[in-house]
Amino acid sequence: MKILKEENGQTLILVALSMPVLIGFLAFAIDMGSLYRAKRNLQITADAAATAAALDYLYRGSVPSATSAAQAAATANGVTNGSGGGVVTVNSPPVNGPNAGTGGFFEVIVSAPSAVTFISVITHSRTMTVAGRAVAGAPSASDACIYIANTSASDVFHIQGSSRITATGCGIYVNSNNPNAVTITGNSSTISADQFNIYGGFSGHQTAPTAMTPNSAPLSDPMGNITGPTPPGGCSNTNSSTTLSGSYTAPGGLVCFTKAVTLTSGTTLGAGLYVFENGVTIPAGATVRVNGGTLDLYGVGSSAGTLNQSSNSILNITAPTSGPYNGIAILQPLTNTTPLQVQFGSSNQTLDGVIYAPGAKVSLQDNGGGVTASGVFADSMFIKSSNLTIPSYSAQHPATTPLKHVSLVE
Repeated sequence: MKILKEENGQTLILVALSMPVLIGFLAFAIDMGSLYRAKRNLQITADAAATAAALDYLYRGSVPSATSAAQAAATANGVTNGSGGGVVTVNSPPVNGPNAGTGGFFEVIVSAPSAVTFISVITHSRTMTVAGRAVAGAPSASDACIYIANTSASDVFHIQGSSRITATGCGIYVNSNNPNAVTITGNSSTISADQFNIYGGFSGHQTAPTAMTPNSAPLSDPMGNITGPTPPGGCSNTNSSTTLSGSYTAPGGLVCFTKAVTLTSGTTLGAGLYVFENGVTIPAGATVRVNGGTLDLYGVGSSAGTLNQSSNSILNITAPTSGPYNGIAILQPLTNTTPLQVQFGSSNQTLDGVIYAPGAKVSLQDNGGGVTASGVFADSMFIKSSNLTIPSYSAQHPATTPLKHVSLVE
């Protein structure tokens, strides 16, 4: 009878009976962890694809091109539509969510099978489909008004001497990942902006009152890669004049000057795109105005024609507020890598519009004059003891600004 009352070993029996349940829960947790990881990776893929589509659309304005960019981004992140069970669906406008039907937005849905081991006992399937969804677009105006596009070089933004940059309501962004992307020579410059962000780093003195922030998040070019017509054949109207004076308006809104042109004092250009194939000169003492137009400094290479503005001259431009060159006062396309000097000595520029030269170095030198422009977007920039004032174009033209910031919205 004493043997029958013995309780030793009961815990072992309970543990043995519980082991299948415990192992089942462990197996379920392992599979769920695997599925969660696959879900997270697919969300990353969807985010990348939607962002790529929105960026491509911002640059090209083509839904098919943006869709191709989304598919390429998905492939780069491990999911190819129609391969290995992967499905990448790109909708523009989105068909789901709060942005459904909104043009310029891209919805990307990515799904793929993920292997499971223990759950297959219940589902009778070795895989389960997981998915990710993202929506991206350019819903708001960018606050970048100085954007340095070079991605890797050192010294792409150099500030020297007693320079003064005043960027009201907007910020400075340097896209180079180089640890010495920005160089500050001396400590007498004044930088006043909403922010001064650098993808890489800087050398020299810290700036004030706005301090530089190195190792910032990447930022897309707010203007995209805008190009003008490519002569010959890109212009329906050509002009072989070497000198312009008085009032002149581009025939049909577009004209290409086939020779180097001098704009004499009092020259006023009307609305339109003025393509200078061999450069344009504003001589000393001249005052030139452009009302609703864009100066396009077409060229190829590092010795192409550009803008030559002499000391003691004035250039005033009001950029167009619609069309393909909306907001652009001076355009030097990516193909023209000739340095663009927008201020020298006592010359002055007042531009209600941006300077867009993504392939060139833009420079300002001497404090006898200065530049007021709505933005400067360049490959690199050098400012030596000059004054640069940038009132935010987006704040001045909120309804028509072309400066957009691509972001994930869902």
